[in-house]
Amino acid sequence: MKIRKSKKSWRNGLGLGQIMATLLVVLPTIVFSITFLLAYWKVMQVDYKLKLIANVAAEFANSSSNPQSDFANLSSTSLFSMANKLCPSGTAISVKDSISDGNMSDVISIVVEYITPVTDTYLGGTKVSTNIQTYSYNDQNMSVTLQCQ
Repeated sequence: MKIRKSKKSWRNGLGLGQIMATLLVVLPTIVFSITFLLAYWKVMQVDYKLKLIANVAAEFANSSSNPQSDFANLSSTSLFSMANKLCPSGTAISVKDSISDGNMSDVISIVVEYITPVTDTYLGGTKVSTNIQTYSYNDQNMSVTLQCQ
């Protein structure tokens, strides 16, 4: 009895159709997934920085005896230098909306906003914001919207 040996070629092991499917479907999907996750990670880092700015601004408002005038003159405060370091992409902090008394008593409400650059691939032009509300130690009502721009 004679045993017949067969030659295996690369065509039998991995067909041309499978190679094309890998090149045309799988690889672009993996590249898209990775680049989208990186863009999402970048936005989440911005969100984290905005939360830090809101927390610092709430502490600043609580430590101030007249936070409305301090926020109106933001560039002369310690909050300004600290928030500028935390603003993403080298932007600067500014007061977007006028400061007003809040509707709730003894509550300080702070909103911090940032709009991602339009040139970002997937999440460009996205508005990222955070809001923090805290009770005032000095029985003051105020709301302010800060923006990194």
